Amino acid sequence: METWQIAAFPKGNGLWRVDWFGTVAFPNRLLRRTQPSVFVHLSRVTDPAVLADPTAPVSASSTLPWQKQFKCWVSVGTTTLLRVGDLWSDQRLIASPEHEVETFDQIRIDRTTAQLLKVGHSDDQDNFLLPVEEHPWHMANTHSYCVRVDVGEGRSLVVPSMELARFYFGSSSHLLATLFLAPFDATKLYTAVRTTDFFDEDVELTLAAGVPDASGPDIARIAISKQAANAAAMIGVSLMQSQSQGATDVYPKCVFPFEGATTIKASGRWLSLGGQPRRTFLVYRLRSCSHPFPFRTLKVETTGPKRRSWHPAVPNSRGGGTANHAGAPDAKNQSLRERDASGSLRPGTRRRMVRDVKFPDLTNKRVWSELQLAVRSEARVGVRGATAVANLAVGESGSVQRVRSITLVEALSQPNGPPAFLRPAVERFARLKRLNVTLLTASIEDGWTLPIPYSVSVDGEIPAESFIDDGAATRLWRVAAFLLNGGRREARIVVKESDVDAHYVERVQGEISVHALLRRACGLPVESV
Repeated sequence: METWQIAAFPKGNGLWRVDWFGTVAFPNRLLRRTQPSVFVHLSRVTDPAVLADPTAPVSASSTLPWQKQFKCWVSVGTTTLLRVGDLWSDQRLIASPEHEVETFDQIRIDRTTAQLLKVGHSDDQDNFLLPVEEHPWHMANTHSYCVRVDVGEGRSLVVPSMELARFYFGSSSHLLATLFLAPFDATKLYTAVRTTDFFDEDVELTLAAGVPDASGPDIARIAISKQAANAAAMIGVSLMQSQSQGATDVYPKCVFPFEGATTIKASGRWLSLGGQPRRTFLVYRLRSCSHPFPFRTLKVETTGPKRRSWHPAVPNSRGGGTANHAGAPDAKNQSLRERDASGSLRPGTRRRMVRDVKFPDLTNKRVWSELQLAVRSEARVGVRGATAVANLAVGESGSVQRVRSITLVEALSQPNGPPAFLRPAVERFARLKRLNVTLLTASIEDGWTLPIPYSVSVDGEIPAESFIDDGAATRLWRVAAFLLNGGRREARIVVKESDVDAHYVERVQGEISVHALLRRACGLPVESV
């Protein structure tokens, strides 16, 4: 796993706690013009117990007083790497303590239960939402916003607006940064959205140039749902309104991108209210949300530079492959800088590892794009004498400095080629000459496969035979589809995961959608919804 170095954070061996996300601005237009920055507040840890064990609980007395916080500007895109409560040392993440983990089962999110408030809010009896004795770290930003949700029995869930924005729209640094630029412009996210059945459940989405497909589900929700579109637009609009009113400190507003019931899992801290303990749960990190996305299947089309795909090496190939110019190499230890990147260096994508499945609803849904596979071995050719690139920056290019532009995207695992059951087929494709191979099921999960289609019972249950226990978890069997084009003739190949060595392969002729193709290969009615 890559350990990120954030150049704006304190150097040295001290231990620093991420306390809060403050005001948003363009602090230095000479250094960064392409996206705004957030004023991050950190406290130096002084508790010997925490210094010895960074996973130990951090109390209000574990750090220096909040008046002595270290403050620095960090680009909005870079905040996808940060969580309140995380501990950093010498500009690198040391620990991400769990704090208290709670699951709020089937709570309702709507206008009667959820309120947008400032974190310094107090009721008519002067009971503060976040009591300073228990939580002093927000005190420099009491005008920042949060959403308080009534969860019953006199308790509430409090989620800072920055955490809502990061969780629901932080699948890529590109998407998050775009929403912080006012006014909201949907054409910067997607250029077309189409529904392919009567119930508008099968969706095809064309992303705008440069938007990574990892953000496809988040952007599809914005494109389809009025509540999601309003939540996304609120971020930039709230910043613009505050600036127009002459506010000294400008804080973003963000709310939940849906209305209805959901189960939320979060880590944070229970706080008292009016002297009664454990009344307010302050969220440091949202971990999962069960509310369903407004689609059954989602095909994502990307535009602009194409991502590279894994391909098998061809032994003893001479002259059969094409040279792939790698450009300037990356240094071993790179640092994220708070400035615009260079337009002369090739931009890149970095996978930001996440520990939890954020949206369980997507686990059994088919979300995919298409990808042209490389079926020839490619030699990596570097630029002779090129100096390694030591600095990175999140965001678009806009300078002549030697800083590579990168996009951060969320991922549950590192890519390591196709899953084992698919490798024989892919390797066979690589040996075929004069053949173009397109992967039709390039998913956001493993880059290759989708869950198999299934038909639910009258009780809404998925058949037990659709699942496999792979030792790590119980999941749906997986399936992949390919388009093989040899000029005048083409065929579609479906490879299904199986519990036997000879995995099932089906060949289908003629034009057919991926949804129908997979259902047909799995023996299900194509016309079924």
